Amino acid sequence: MTSPSKRVKRSAAVLVRRDGALLALRRADDDEELPGVWGLPAGTYRGAEDRAALVRRIGRDKLGVRLTPGGVLASGRQERPAYILDMELVEARLEGDPKLGDWQWAPEGILEPGRDRGSLCCRLALDFITGS
Repeated sequence: MTSPSKRVKRSAAVLVRRDGALLALRRADDDEELPGVWGLPAGTYRGAEDRAALVRRIGRDKLGVRLTPGGVLASGRQERPAYILDMELVEARLEGDPKLGDWQWAPEGILEPGRDRGSLCCRLALDFITGS
């Protein structure tokens, strides 16, 4: 059960796949929630921003590339200590290779440690990929 007094943080994570691999992005070692965890590029909606604008901003600000959004693949909700996280997993197409961030093309298994440590984007992606 979720706490009614917590704010809801609306976010999206992007799943980009190429040649049987997915684009993984490593969180900083000083990240407050999941330091050093490999996950997906993600961002939080700002104001009245729509999904397409958020996906483009994730590409520009986190990866230094152009992302073209596709459809929503999955969604989920998770209670965190300070807020409730509502997240959509969105398919996206990437132009070129990232210029920012600690990233790699990786097998889906790279997301398992993140899922096991409570990463919602990792859980959503792995559930979608494996059909769970």
